Amino acid sequence: MKHFSQTLTIALMALTATLLSGCGGDSAGGGRLDLRAPIDGTPTGDLTLSPARADSEYASVLADCARPFNRGGDNEFDACRLGQLPLLGQEHDQVTVDDVLERTLVSHDWMANRFEQALTALPDDLLQLFSGVTAVVIGADIRPSYYWLATGSIYLDPAYLWLTIEERDTISREPDFRSGFDRELNFESLARFVKGGDYAWSSAPLSGPGDDRTLEQILAPMSALLFHELAHANDYIPPAEHANLNSEWTVAEAAIQLESDSVSATLASTYPLSSTLMMDLAEVSFQGRDATEAEKQLTPQEVGLEFAGDIATDAYAYVSSGERELFFEDTAMLFEEAMMQHYFGITREVAFTDRPEGDEVFCDDYIVLWGERGRAGNEQIRPRLALILPLLLDHSDTEPYLASLPESEPMTNNLGWCANLSPSAMGLHTERDGQWREPLPVQDQRHGPGHPHSSIH
Repeated sequence: MKHFSQTLTIALMALTATLLSGCGGDSAGGGRLDLRAPIDGTPTGDLTLSPARADSEYASVLADCARPFNRGGDNEFDACRLGQLPLLGQEHDQVTVDDVLERTLVSHDWMANRFEQALTALPDDLLQLFSGVTAVVIGADIRPSYYWLATGSIYLDPAYLWLTIEERDTISREPDFRSGFDRELNFESLARFVKGGDYAWSSAPLSGPGDDRTLEQILAPMSALLFHELAHANDYIPPAEHANLNSEWTVAEAAIQLESDSVSATLASTYPLSSTLMMDLAEVSFQGRDATEAEKQLTPQEVGLEFAGDIATDAYAYVSSGERELFFEDTAMLFEEAMMQHYFGITREVAFTDRPEGDEVFCDDYIVLWGERGRAGNEQIRPRLALILPLLLDHSDTEPYLASLPESEPMTNNLGWCANLSPSAMGLHTERDGQWREPLPVQDQRHGPGHPHSSIH
């Protein structure tokens, strides 16, 4: 414990070392908790953030206590104590939409309006997960979304929220800075959510003419994002511990005190990940380490078989702090997949494919050489889910969530990524020769290279 406390002190004095759950991070950090600064590519220092509810009790402290990480800028600040800005769950047994909005900062008024509409339509389980955060920040230049242990807040990319082209055009078009991390590898790690044999949704471009969207169109992708980021918050400080928190602690100090009680610590001690190779590859794909010559030679088949022999649901699950003892992304990915299946009937598919080259590369040029549909339902993985669900949801009746998961199925090897969809879906997208001539559909860039998790998730 002394080692972790010293690490925290250093991290808070020079906050470039404070990154806990953002879906990415640099290599600095200490202990089993990931206290690195979020490498989220988010220059939020230039935007003014305002409370969504200016008359709320904590409106005057939100900007200071929930400040975003400023990559490449000044990140030295005194983290707020829980007595200054407590977790929502410390004050509310049942979190409401109004409770969340009173802890929300936005860069544009429309973001608060759309966020309120989405919250009102989302499952109650999802709303209650906000009990684990101090605040929500939605800013036009936040990309990717992340959770930051330094503040106990989540930071959301408004690309998930816009409905009109006018709203869209206020959002930064800067790409996710992590997108080239895995370019030296000889395979692609692909994933998508499907429903009825077709993509459950596709991301809308942030430039060009475009079309307005309906609220219904953003609910599923927004839910996947929130299930993931809020899983991090409730992982570090489980809901059952809220009543025991010291008001003089910061959120990071509380997480250090409770580190052995975190959901990820419980999962790792009971059903640990074991593949050193997948952990190595996660450092390349998601944390920016240069690939070794041996790693560059790995084939999709070799990586797929290695992945199949372990018990993670996604390659991103292997992101960890330097000591490789706790895997917070493992917990979040498993939880996200299960909750999307339960509430939306949406299944997640993962695959390892070859890496096609050329000026014109289409979806079916990515040949599946190992893949699985609905991996959270795999009989080897279900016990892991049964363990974490009661801890994250803070109730014991979790059998319905497990019952809603179908058994996992293998995808068809030596067939294109899009050809692995249902025949009816293929009929909507393919040319007369049966080939899918569209580019690889983009669905969720959070789980591409470098997903921002760490002290940022």
